[in-house]
Amino acid sequence: MKLFARPKNLAETMAPVITLNRLMGLHAFEYPRGQPRPMLSLIYLLFLYCLYYSGSMYLEDNYYSNVNLLKLEHLLYKPLETIVIYLIFVKLLLGWWYTKKFETCCRKIFEIDETLRQLGSAINYDKIYFIIIGVMIVWFVVHLSVCIMVFIEVRMQTDVYITIGTTVVYFYELAVNFIIIFEFNIFVRCLQMKFELINKLLHESLSALSTKKLKLGFFEMKDYAKIMNIERQICSIPMKILPYCRQKQLRREFRNRSQRHNFVMTEGQKHMYLLQIIKQVHLELCKVLKTICIIFGIQIACELGITIIFLTVSLYNLYIRYIGQQIMTYNLMQRTVIIILISVLDILKITFLSRVCKDAADEGNKTVEIIYSIYGCDIESYMQEEIQQFGIQILQSPVRFSAYGISLDNQVFTKMLEILTTYLVIMIQMFYKSLTYELWKIEHKSIVEK
Repeated sequence: MKLFARPKNLAETMAPVITLNRLMGLHAFEYPRGQPRPMLSLIYLLFLYCLYYSGSMYLEDNYYSNVNLLKLEHLLYKPLETIVIYLIFVKLLLGWWYTKKFETCCRKIFEIDETLRQLGSAINYDKIYFIIIGVMIVWFVVHLSVCIMVFIEVRMQTDVYITIGTTVVYFYELAVNFIIIFEFNIFVRCLQMKFELINKLLHESLSALSTKKLKLGFFEMKDYAKIMNIERQICSIPMKILPYCRQKQLRREFRNRSQRHNFVMTEGQKHMYLLQIIKQVHLELCKVLKTICIIFGIQIACELGITIIFLTVSLYNLYIRYIGQQIMTYNLMQRTVIIILISVLDILKITFLSRVCKDAADEGNKTVEIIYSIYGCDIESYMQEEIQQFGIQILQSPVRFSAYGISLDNQVFTKMLEILTTYLVIMIQMFYKSLTYELWKIEHKSIVEK
């Protein structure tokens, strides 16, 4: 696929991200195309991680040995770096392990796209594709700038080889974390667009039911002939999204009716068959949603935890330098700029993630309102029963994004602030207690000497 060619499906849209994933060791390679190489990919993953691990541990020891930190800071920074190093391995291994489920989700979304296309609504991936290209370019420029600033700071403390190694290791760590969050956002945005198409179809169905006019809106006969023409269109509708028993039932019903006299479907029957397909599409989207939450759940949860710890440590660092008046032996202003820049990027990342998940969940749950609006119309009893089943299906399986039990919505950022504030207050209290203890020791020592 050419770089700026129009993508036809989700797999082509995500091609740049998937390629970057494989280079970083997050997904299994395919060579030739369509034939995965899991063992070779695992070897490549372990090779990358060994380089990252050895470089991180060596550079960490050299860097912190040349920087004067408080005792509490040593207790904070070194365990934090160790946790991040091991979590990178967990993320890489989970990405490799869930490669098949990831591909299954892409295939299922392709089948759903085909169904929606036959119903007259096709998703346009052009906007998402160019957003992906733009975000990747902006991300590369911003993180390259951060790495340059890290290079300048570390160069003041160590030699050039350790500085280059530290910068490469840090850039790899940022790349892995960014790709996971960005890939999850793409899937969420894609599901949101499909829920919007479903709601649009249901709105048009509601309009047609309210007016009771056959040749009005979406259900004109010339349009409906493209959707469900009893014999001609039965093979063109992707029945894969329907259960096997339901496929046989629909085909048998179509065949029996077509073998009679020239059968013409009534308006209510057209609505019912369309509603049955939309109901199954919505159910399949919910299944894809749950699978995506399983694939990315642990990784997103780890990222949220690391972000909270990093923001807490960063704010504590700034507090003791500027308010606690603890003098640093290295460039304070430059380190402050780096901390603020990385903190802002982390806050924007979490805010955008929670906002996208909240919008997609609202769009998916909005279907319930549309369903009960249709249910209130004066329609046939069999149609009411189908609508009631659809509403129960949505209420029993609501659209909700989560990461290993953590609900991804607007409350994520609020909960993060609560946790951050709590631990920051505890750390500041520990700082002043340790400072008071040190002053007491100095005073006691002077008294003893006298």
